[in-house]
Amino acid sequence: MNDPESTRPIRTARIDWTRGGQPRARDFDDVYFSGQGGLAESRHVFLDHNHLAERWRALPPGGDFVIGETGFGTGLNFLAAWQLWRNTAPRDGMLHFISVERHPLTRPDLERALARFPELGDQASALLAAWPADLCRGCHRLPLAGGRLRLTLVLDEALSGLESLLDSAHPAHRRLRRGVDAWFLDGFAPSRNPDMWRPELLETLGAMSAPGATFATFTAAGAVRRGLAAAGFTVHTAPGFGHKRDMLYGCLEQAPALPAVSDFKTSPYPNGLEQPWHVDRTAPRPPHRAVVVGGGLAGCHAARALADRGLDVTLIEAREDLAQGGSGNEQGVLYARLSAHHGHSARFNLAALLFALRHYAPFWGDPEQRFGAACGVLHLAGGERERRHQAVIAERHGRQGLCQLLDREAASELAGMDLPGGGLWFQQSGWLAPPGICRSLVQHPNIRVRQGHVRRLDKQQNNWLLHDEHDEVLARAPLVVLACAHQLDGFAATVGLPIQPVRGQVSRVLLDQAPAARALRTALCGDGYLAPPADGALCFGASFLPDDADTSLRTAEHVENLARLRQQVPGLLPADLEASACSGRAAVRCATRDRLPLVGPVPDAPVMAARYQLLGKNARAAIAAPGAVLPGLYVSAGYGSRGLAYIPLCTELLMAAMLGEPPPLDRALRRALHPARFLVRDLARGSA
Repeated sequence: MNDPESTRPIRTARIDWTRGGQPRARDFDDVYFSGQGGLAESRHVFLDHNHLAERWRALPPGGDFVIGETGFGTGLNFLAAWQLWRNTAPRDGMLHFISVERHPLTRPDLERALARFPELGDQASALLAAWPADLCRGCHRLPLAGGRLRLTLVLDEALSGLESLLDSAHPAHRRLRRGVDAWFLDGFAPSRNPDMWRPELLETLGAMSAPGATFATFTAAGAVRRGLAAAGFTVHTAPGFGHKRDMLYGCLEQAPALPAVSDFKTSPYPNGLEQPWHVDRTAPRPPHRAVVVGGGLAGCHAARALADRGLDVTLIEAREDLAQGGSGNEQGVLYARLSAHHGHSARFNLAALLFALRHYAPFWGDPEQRFGAACGVLHLAGGERERRHQAVIAERHGRQGLCQLLDREAASELAGMDLPGGGLWFQQSGWLAPPGICRSLVQHPNIRVRQGHVRRLDKQQNNWLLHDEHDEVLARAPLVVLACAHQLDGFAATVGLPIQPVRGQVSRVLLDQAPAARALRTALCGDGYLAPPADGALCFGASFLPDDADTSLRTAEHVENLARLRQQVPGLLPADLEASACSGRAAVRCATRDRLPLVGPVPDAPVMAARYQLLGKNARAAIAAPGAVLPGLYVSAGYGSRGLAYIPLCTELLMAAMLGEPPPLDRALRRALHPARFLVRDLARGSA
């Protein structure tokens, strides 16, 4: 998604309001819902003619269902489906709702539009609370209803947005691993918005559909009927709603067959098709049992996500308690590195931050526990170049309230103390206590935590066996997540993943020795980070030493942390405060060469090297073979110093890979995070 279209900012909907209070799209000169009863129309067209009530009552316990929609609009169809799901589906079922929208409504317009439907008030309030703080182009995953409903809102032109969710653009793999069960074909009338109904889009619906998928739409236009039939759907006519005489509904009797991989010649000469090295053709395993190795933020999030989906989970931690490694600091600041430039790293950081802000809101709002504080985060500008960079970020991402550019006076007032300059203010963010979050996440009846050192992995039939240092079997399961940071290099299956240990030391000073810090009201980030005081102390840091796995405290790094803090906030510490007054802790983070995480299936390196050896002759060689993975073995690692921000969204991606759920990110970002990416790059450079 680095094409010119993908780099343009999304434009929000331009709304006019009729005398009756209906929203009308200025660009299409059409209303969003019927004046004769918008909710009744949604139920008649989309819920009834996709037979959702009957299908949901027939779901087994723990069953799932996927709805796809063209045109989110005001979200009325989504809310109506949510209400019906709540009333008819199994209590432990999961509904995925995928919807694409080119011009999303701002939160105020959305709130005004949905106020017409008080019977949907609870659901509307939850949607508004989760509405993205930055309506940027791309995927926005919004978990709702305690995680039993997941809205994947794709802000993009309909065709490119839906195609970005497909497993691959290669014709032999052009599908959605978990297909759509029912389609809501909405959007404005074909005469007002023809792009929404073009044949290429309708053909993509077929590629994204599960066997037996149904559809319903308010229109009965001949071009739509013919396009759906050409895409493989049987099409029927039914009475429309209100003044509309007819509507269409139907089903996909048989999904279009994909061409075979053997139909495509393997050649060092490019054919312009996407290389599907990231495609996993193994069938998703039914939820049953899983093992997670590593008791830090990555492992605890993975364990909780699996347990919430009904799996029995064993979490194995080598140390005596959870969060004793890189996730063990008393305070961590939630931030991501936004950029004025476009690219995978910038887009991923933004998506991760937006998801994390929603994810941690319940932790900040928990009245019984203190997991941190939503005190805001101020990214300090270190110089004129950084100030210009921040100005571009604020212009691009601050329009809906994600961030705000502040001058020195405003920044100092918010921080509660005099600062040398301004910065970028993230009002919704704050600091968190990673150990407390880890302990909270594993409080689930499906999770069992045990202490042990996993030294070896062995595959036996459909199970992975995890052996300790005495070669005793600690656990066995068909699904294993390795979330053990730089210790990944201790396993034969993952020894080739290019991870790097990075030492970081945090310093801690008692408030009695730094009384001015009592006035600090917000978290600060720059070359280092500083959280507001907690438990009578001030925590700050951290050092950053690649290829250093030692965890003993060093006076030199306390000196470094103090010097950095004095430069960022000159009046905060007494002049005579020395390193001898500092306590703290050192831990080892795990980073990668490109500073993006490793999330997904572990590649079968020898098979991958054989399938993709032609990359050594031409990096764009024509190869149709899918990737090769070690079935049931997954990795979640490489988060560096941004685990708080990255891990929640990456856990969603991990669940999609493990269990075959719809993806939370577009294909370009999924490839950018895939554990096989380095192997493919090295093959292309001739170094693997």
